[in-house]
Formats: sequence, C-alpha cells, structure tokens
Amino acid sequence: MLTLICPGLLGPIPTAPETLPKVPAIDRLLARAERIPTGGHDAATALLRHVGVSTDPERDAPTAAISLLGEAPDERPDGYWMHADPVHLRPDRDRLLLFAGTGVAPDRAEADALVALFNSHFAADGLRLTAPHPNRWYLGADRALDLRTEPLERVIGGPVPLEVPSGADARRWRGLMNEVQMLFYASEVNRLREQARRPAINGIWTWGGGVLPDRSGAPPDAVVGDDPLAAGLARWCGVAHRALEGWSPLESLPGRRHLVLWDRLGAALLERDLDGWSTALLALDTTIAVLEAQIKRGGLAAVLLDPCEDIAYRLTRSTVRRFWRRDGLAQRLVRRS
Repeated sequence: MLTLICPGLLGPIPTAPETLPKVPAIDRLLARAERIPTGGHDAATALLRHVGVSTDPERDAPTAAISLLGEAPDERPDGYWMHADPVHLRPDRDRLLLFAGTGVAPDRAEADALVALFNSHFAADGLRLTAPHPNRWYLGADRALDLRTEPLERVIGGPVPLEVPSGADARRWRGLMNEVQMLFYASEVNRLREQARRPAINGIWTWGGGVLPDRSGAPPDAVVGDDPLAAGLARWCGVAHRALEGWSPLESLPGRRHLVLWDRLGAALLERDLDGWSTALLALDTTIAVLEAQIKRGGLAAVLLDPCEDIAYRLTRSTVRRFWRRDGLAQRLVRRS
C-alpha cells in the first residue's frame, strides 16, 4: 500500500483547466478509484492521520515539535513549540498584509542575527527562538499556550486575520508579536535590507503549536518527503525516511506500507508559479503511471491518493479496470473554478 499526499493537486489554479498539460494517469486514477471521505483539508493533518495521530479541529495540529525533530537532530523538542516563520508585514489602508516565501526569506547571517536579537530581548518571558533553516524558525515556550492559529499557507499574500490568534492567551500574544515587529523593524538587519531595496523582515507568524502528541496504531514502514514534518514523523516513529528529491516509485523501501508527501504542487501554488505547478503535475503523472503498472502486475496492492480536499482516491487491481469512468482532473478543476 502506497499513500500519496498531494496538496495542490485540485488547485485552485489561476487559469482555464483546458490549457493544462495532459495527465492521463492522474485522469484514470481520479475517475476509476474508490472515493473515501477523509474530512481533511491540509497536508499536515493528512500526514498525522496516516501515522496514527488524531487531531482536534478546535485546536492547532501540533506540527512544530515534530517538524523541529525532523530538521534539527541536536534539538530536543521537549515542551511546547510553535512554528515562527519570518514574514514581511505591510500596511495597506486599514489592514496589514502578510508576505513570506522566496521573495522575503532571510539568508543565514540575517536569520542568526534576528534570532539572537529576539532571544536576548525575550529571555525573561520564557521564550526561545531557533532557526535550523534560515526561513523556518521555531519558538519554544516554557509553558503550554492556549492559542488557536492559522498555518502560514492560509494567510500568505493576504490580510492578517483580525481574529487570529484566538484563545485565552491571544491578547497577551498579540502584544508580544507587536513588540517583535518594533524590535525587528529597528534592527541592523532591516536597515541593510532597506538599503538593498529588499522587503523588511518585520515580524514572525506563529502557528502549529503544541507538544509531541500521542500516537495510536501501527505507523507506516517508510516515509518519503522533503518537508521537515515528513522527516520528523519518520524519526518520531522510528521508520525509514527518504527525501522526495531522487525518490523513485520503483525504489525498494522497508516494509509494505509507504507514506509519500508530494508537496511540489502546493508549493508552486503558494509562489503563484503556474509553470512550476504544471511541471510538478507532469512528474506526478509519470509516477502514478508507474504505480498503476505495478498494481496491474500484482506488485502493489493499492495506491491511496489524498489531495487534501475531503476525499481520497483508492486505486486497486479491481478498480483499475473501470475503463468506462472518465471524470478526470480537468472536470474536477472546472467544478472548483
């Protein structure tokens, strides 16, 4: 059994579906597969579900501690951790717009300087920032926080929601984040960025807080993915991990249950890169064609494709024969447009 988590497969995309490249293997899978309700809308929740972690829709999925485990082997993610991604905040009339990604990302020296500035300023508040990657930061707190937040991907490029965060600690937290904005704005890092006509890093977006959760059931035998959450889940479960870059569906991995995070489509959409999305789509189509052939030969029991849109698609040796079904990717994109 191979599970493919594919956020961004079903868009939304800023173009007419008929202009997209032909993807016959994806079309066949979507048309012929058994449809399984999931209730999930994001890749993180899907990944946690497939390793046996139940999430509460009224609380943040605790992705930060697991992600930190994945990309900072020397860091012990004990206690409460949040993602704290560096962002550019820009006033626009009566709202505040948030930007992040490649156009904003700091380099290693900038990240280190801002992290050191934060830690010096907020040490007495029981907060500690760390940046194992220049553009992926994590914030540890000396106690659990009652906050409900939104993942960065849901707010990037738009106005900062006035109701986020919520929870008992929300008022104090908004005050702290305003203090971070003032602290970073006056930093030497941003003075030099302004001289170079680069957007200031004048805030952090905190989300995905929690402690390492409990797990039930058997985990997959191997996890494939470039995201730190995928690597962290593999390490936490004690199973094999492979990067998506260079992975082949023909590669022999331990065991028979494999979990693959194919996040290239979603990443391209976040950068509004339609060409990159189309390239990733063609690569996914090639991968699914190989998996389909393995199913037909009996070398693979099933493929479960989860596009993180409420429904997953399970292709087996029996469903692959449903040649009369033709409702593929383009038809689903049309219904979403």
